[in-house]
Amino acid sequence: MAKLTTKLTVIAVFGALCFIGALESGVFMTVFHVSQWTDVKMNTSSRLMLYSNTVLIRESQVPSYQKYEECKAPITKVVFLKTYKTGSTTVSSILSRFGLGHNLSFVIPAQHHPGYFSRTERFNSEMETQLLPPLPGSRYSMLVSHVPFNKTAINNVIPNATFITILRHPVAAYESIFGFAAIADHLHMNYTSNEDPFEMFLSNTDFYMNRTKSLYYRTLLRNRQIFDVGLDPKNYDNETLVEHVIQQATNDFDLVMITEYFDESLILLKQLLCWEFEDILYVHQNARKNRPRFKIDDWKRQRIFEINSADYKLYQHFNKTFWHKVRAYGDSFYDDLVTFRGMLQKVPLECLDNGGSVNENKHPVNKTRVKDIAHSYCTNIKTWNFDEMEARQQTKGRNTKRHVP
Repeated sequence: MAKLTTKLTVIAVFGALCFIGALESGVFMTVFHVSQWTDVKMNTSSRLMLYSNTVLIRESQVPSYQKYEECKAPITKVVFLKTYKTGSTTVSSILSRFGLGHNLSFVIPAQHHPGYFSRTERFNSEMETQLLPPLPGSRYSMLVSHVPFNKTAINNVIPNATFITILRHPVAAYESIFGFAAIADHLHMNYTSNEDPFEMFLSNTDFYMNRTKSLYYRTLLRNRQIFDVGLDPKNYDNETLVEHVIQQATNDFDLVMITEYFDESLILLKQLLCWEFEDILYVHQNARKNRPRFKIDDWKRQRIFEINSADYKLYQHFNKTFWHKVRAYGDSFYDDLVTFRGMLQKVPLECLDNGGSVNENKHPVNKTRVKDIAHSYCTNIKTWNFDEMEARQQTKGRNTKRHVP
């Protein structure tokens, strides 16, 4: 009997140690769906993490060496890889507002619209020679315009910058691109009001893709996110190169934001850049109105995965590493998130007029209007655009040669 008791004791101790180890490594998870973030009361002593509007997961212990360092001064040298239909315009507005408010110089093309350098060519040495000059006595600090990624060339213009981008789930991003960019019209698709052009396209993708010779549209219609990050179209089916680009992006980017966790991403951004809550407040920019949107069923979802398999691998990788960064942030992450969302809730009440949809560049978007009488910070949230950035550097930097560090 004594031997049996001893064995049971040893088993119990061993089981307890295994359970503790599993908790430390994040193996055991408590998961349940929630309708609203604010419906859940956080118990910090239980060390539970809330994945916004989705799941609740127990936090792994994070070694002290993985914690974020204390902020010393705001970071002002930032490169943002602006991706398509991912919420990137809203992120650009946040970064641009900070840059304008702190009198920073932007890397802007001198020859055409400042919102992009190229939709299909990576940033290169020729683009370096065709920039608007920085403000007098300053160096370039920020790049927030559309241009496919080339870190080596960008480093020549903004050395020692912090690199950021944002990714969106490929299914949501693909549907948004198809609707926002009016792909059906560009491909001259014939369909009745009862037919779904998105389903028609997915049913015969090669046939419709051959209707366009535009490299821009062709990149939009397959793996656009990983193309922007660094993978050329000819290598989409090369799994070795896909994995190489993903690993290279892991090394190149200090933060990869996730659209589905936008507010959480901004908390990480605030910490990374040593900014204040006020610096990351936002109103949504460049959003579609309700039409055209297309319903997604299981078949469409599977087809989108097949067409954008490299994008899906990219998203899966960074969705996982995103939560590693959340854990590394420490216990204050969700307190900061609650504080930030409380501030965000005041923005529409204190700042925004009820606006409607308008057409800009032939695309229907939601137009944000600030109330005539509003708090001063409201104007700061809204007052940014690429034209303002361009005019500012054209005027003040007119007699200054382009300064490349």
